[in-house]
Order: sequence, then structure tokens, then C-alpha cells
Amino acid sequence: MCATLISMQFRLALSLTDLYYWPEDGADPALLREWREIIGLLRLDESRIATLYDLYFDRTPTGQGDVYAFVSSHQPESLLVFDLYRDLTDQLDIVTVGVCAPADAVLQVKPLLRSAFDQASCQILYEEGNILQRVQQMIDPRSYPKSFGNGAFLQQLLFNE
Repeated sequence: MCATLISMQFRLALSLTDLYYWPEDGADPALLREWREIIGLLRLDESRIATLYDLYFDRTPTGQGDVYAFVSSHQPESLLVFDLYRDLTDQLDIVTVGVCAPADAVLQVKPLLRSAFDQASCQILYEEGNILQRVQQMIDPRSYPKSFGNGAFLQQLLFNE
């Protein structure tokens, strides 16, 4: 008999705008309900993650963008990581999101991630598994700095708690 493996890591590629909604005209963007619930289940600080929108659009020039990893101080196995590199030819503001969920949260996080991806206007990539090599590379400090544009930009991995 085969045992069912519970996915622990997820990787999504979608437009950064697909993580947010605008409650009213002129209001600041707010994280979608699914993302707020995921952040809560991972026991992360929602306010710090919500600022990524302004960071990306207001302070990250094209051809640059670091990787931001948010780790729970309460659950070190909970991690949410965003690769905010702005490719020179990207017109859709595509970012990569990596998620590491503890075993007790996987069954709740998985349908929320799938729902968020299914609602996205730019559904580029969704994958899940026990260990995803690309997620491991995103969070490995030895992978940084990464060089882009023949060394014109060195991408850093920045951890936030």
C-alpha cells in the first residue's frame, strides 16, 4: 500500500498585482483574503508582506529586485519567499513565490494557494511537492549574490522575521 505524501513546499509564478485588491478608489492595495489567511496559518507578519507592493513598484528599478524571505519566529519551518526581480522584458510584473508550510498547516494552506493561483490574471506556474529544488535554491544563502546583466546587478537574499 502506498502512503500519501503531504506537499510541504509550493512555488507559484504570477503577477504581483494578483496578490492584491483595491478596497476602494484611491485606497492603498490590500492583500487578497487567501494570501492573508496563508500568512496567518504560517504565523507571519502580514503588515511586512503587504509592503512588497510599494517596494516592487516604487523602489525596484527594471533589471533589479531582491529575494525577500519571511520566516516565522514561532514556527521556523514556516516560510514565504518572494523573488522580486524585474526582468527587462517583463510587462506583466511576474514574481516567483515560494512557500514552505509545516505539516500541521499543509492541508489548510494548499487549497488557499490553489484558489489564489486559479483567481490570478497571469497564471504562469503552480507546483507543489515535499521538496522543490527551485524553492530550496531560492532560500539557500549560498546561492547569493546572483548576478544579472553581466554583473550589472547582484541579487541578494534578505530575511525578515
